[in-house]
Amino acid sequence: MTAFKHPAFAKLSPKIDRAARELRQIEEYLSEHYSEMALGEWGAIAAVSLGVHNIYNGIEDVLLSLANDVDDLVPKGPSMHQDVLDQMSTEIAGIRPAVLGPALYEALGELKGFRYLVRHRYGFDLKTDKVQENLDRAREAFPAFVEAIVSLERTLTEESTDDNRGGDGSKGGAAGGH
Repeated sequence: MTAFKHPAFAKLSPKIDRAARELRQIEEYLSEHYSEMALGEWGAIAAVSLGVHNIYNGIEDVLLSLANDVDDLVPKGPSMHQDVLDQMSTEIAGIRPAVLGPALYEALGELKGFRYLVRHRYGFDLKTDKVQENLDRAREAFPAFVEAIVSLERTLTEESTDDNRGGDGSKGGAAGGH
């Protein structure tokens, strides 16, 4: 389990661990059923697609928690899925640095689009090459995402510690609680 010290991150560990477990389960599934996926069999394609969908859902859930607990602003409305990526790719002065760098932002945007396809098209448009492409993307993006979250927590914890040592209080204020 991913362990965090900062209070705003305490509930993130189970969410991150569920997404990591989903990625492991895809790998286990493919170790026995890779040929079915390579042949484009519907069941294998659907299983892997749903797994990638679930990984992205977990990532987005973490981002929404951070938007709420650190930024104190959760995107709402029909563009909220894109808005949370945009919000997390931008530094908020006095609160936090950008969470998502350009490459991770782009990869998550692609996974968001794939998740939409899986969720709303019922698998009819799922092509083996696109499923494999997004699985490969998730394999790369998920560890980078976890590292970005760990790095953010480390930054906010250090700022909180600095503030408690007599800092000017201008950093990490919203992140320490409301």
